Amino acid sequence: MSVSKSKNRKIVTSLFLALTIQLSILSVGFSHGSVLTSILQTASAQADDAVKPYENKKFGLTMSYPSNWAVHEFRNDPAAPRNNSIVVAFNSQPEDENDKFVQSVYLMVQGPNDNIKSLEQYTADSLKAFGNLTNAKIEETGKDTLAGLPATQIVFTTTLQGVNQKKMQVFTVINNSTAYVATFAAEASEYNDSLPDFEKMINSIKIDRAAIENVAENQNQPTNS
Repeated sequence: MSVSKSKNRKIVTSLFLALTIQLSILSVGFSHGSVLTSILQTASAQADDAVKPYENKKFGLTMSYPSNWAVHEFRNDPAAPRNNSIVVAFNSQPEDENDKFVQSVYLMVQGPNDNIKSLEQYTADSLKAFGNLTNAKIEETGKDTLAGLPATQIVFTTTLQGVNQKKMQVFTVINNSTAYVATFAAEASEYNDSLPDFEKMINSIKIDRAAIENVAENQNQPTNS
């Protein structure tokens, strides 16, 4: 392996680790009572099977989500420098204020970045990065689709602040430069019951591949800070 290729792989791996760290921190944040109370206050009382549309034109993202889930948008402009790859998070309605962890779905975008070259490369780097995490265990990996595009699925477990969590991550790479990542997180004991909600959400995702094609490279890459 050349020095250049080795350097590029290290950069991509560090980007994935940074994304994973952000997701872990955010997951812990949503398990706290104050945030749960906020979600309770903003959650709709409509029927569970009703849906609402989410759209972020600048990232080329559209999706449907349960109408009684809360929405927290973190980024709305891919051209603005931000230390965050998470675009938006959706959180289910907690059973009560003592609910340890609500079901969550995160949509994340990494790139454009010339070190993200293909789905195969991003998958390999992601699996390698998972191997460096001491509190995450991969249970399943396989092929999937995201917005009609070839994708990779990774199911893993982790424990944060005493809460056993199970997560599914589905990602694709567009324009050989940008990774779109959808992640579902739930308490391990509630994962199977909650999975149908995520499957409906992920099946509704659409990505406009031209939306960020001309965004300046390296504008929005996460860091470890």
